[in-house]
Amino acid sequence: MNIGCDIVENKRLKNKSSRFVELILTKKEQQEYKDKGLPYLCGRFAAKEAIMKALSNTQQLNFLDIEILNDKNGQPICNLPNIAISISHEKNYTIATALFYH
Repeated sequence: MNIGCDIVENKRLKNKSSRFVELILTKKEQQEYKDKGLPYLCGRFAAKEAIMKALSNTQQLNFLDIEILNDKNGQPICNLPNIAISISHEKNYTIATALFYH
């Protein structure tokens, strides 16, 4: 089992270009981002960073290899097998934790 964690200061991503968004979010995630805005981008960025940290010794990934959508209850779920994630927002910060169980 491996754990990864990442925290983002939200203002750091506030004025990022559309090119940055295209490099971080998949097409489906970009659609959600249009509706949900900055907190969504910060959460996905932090979660993907956490996932990469949890998988650091096993796989080489880029941001677009990872897709994080929500299940019917709003829980974020990852397209990669054996990954559990949690995303939390608090005022100026977003934190994500990823657990890779194998």
